Amino acid sequence: MRRDGIELASAYLEHGEMMLLVDPVLPPPGDDLSRFERAIARDLERLGGPAWVLNTRTHDPRDADGLVAMTGGRRWTAGEDPPPGIGAIPVGDGADVALWSVVHRALMPGRALAMDGGALVAAPAVDPSPLLALDPAVIIPSVGPMPA
Repeated sequence: MRRDGIELASAYLEHGEMMLLVDPVLPPPGDDLSRFERAIARDLERLGGPAWVLNTRTHDPRDADGLVAMTGGRRWTAGEDPPPGIGAIPVGDGADVALWSVVHRALMPGRALAMDGGALVAAPAVDPSPLLALDPAVIIPSVGPMPA
C-alpha cells in the first residue's frame, strides 16, 4: 500500500497461539477491509491466543490503533518487553528496532532494511551486518523503495 509516496508493507506471523501483526497497514474502507476483518477474526478464533500489534518505528504507529481495536490485542513499541520468542534489536539511532523470530528465522527489520529495485538496501546510518548475521530464512521489510 502506498502512503505519502512510500510503498508500505506489513507482516503477519502465527507464533504458537499468538498472532503477531508487525508495522500494520489496514486496507482502505470497503470490501478489502471487510474481508481483512473477517480473516483476522477467523484466525484469532482458530489460534485461541492473543494478538500483538508491534511497531518497529517508535514515531510511526501506522494503523496500530485500528488493529488493536479490531483484535483486542496488545500494542507493543520499542523499549517494552516483546512477546515471548521475539527479539527486539535496536537499529540506527535506537528509536527503531528490528524484530527477530527464532522459531521462524524471520527478520522484520522495519525501515532498517528496505527493498529497492528488487535489492535489499540498508537505511542511512544503519549497519546491516548484525541483522544479517542472524542468518534469517526470510526478511520481511516494512517498506519498498526507500524515499529519496
